[in-house]
Amino acid sequence: MYQKHTKEEWAKAYELHKDGYDSPSISRLTGLELSEIKRHIRLYRQTGYWQTERKPNVRATPSLRKAVIDAVVKKSLSYAEVIAKYGISFTSLGTWLRKYRHGGYEELLATRPRGRPPKMNKTKPKRTKGMSELERLREENEYLKAENAYLKKMKALDQEESAGMFGIGLKSSTN
Repeated sequence: MYQKHTKEEWAKAYELHKDGYDSPSISRLTGLELSEIKRHIRLYRQTGYWQTERKPNVRATPSLRKAVIDAVVKKSLSYAEVIAKYGISFTSLGTWLRKYRHGGYEELLATRPRGRPPKMNKTKPKRTKGMSELERLREENEYLKAENAYLKKMKALDQEESAGMFGIGLKSSTN
């Protein structure tokens, strides 16, 4: 698992913060990004917990989504408190709130098929099992009639084209 900064770097940042250093000073002394330090300090002030490890990936189950929305809407918790409490991202929270405000719990909890939709509908293969012998033979007969008609039409078009190429069958106007 890739980690941009180590636990030791974040522990050093925490110690500097406790000693009264401001965010830009901590950034210069530790090499951590200023925006990340500000975010950690803000979360620390709101939750009382200094996060030194990466957040684990949280599976967004419908029950988690409902609990998060209830915490924001009914309990009036701040976004930062909800993010810290449930371990979700700010983007996920914003998306879930937008869906809830637009369509309620129905839209929030609706699931969509994952992945790219197929370009063409897949035709179902013809069933040959379960068909009686008479049905199978009738189907085959219809197929052969259609194929025969197609071949006759192709032959007629081919003869017409070759006749036009060689001038066969054209009436001359020598009177």
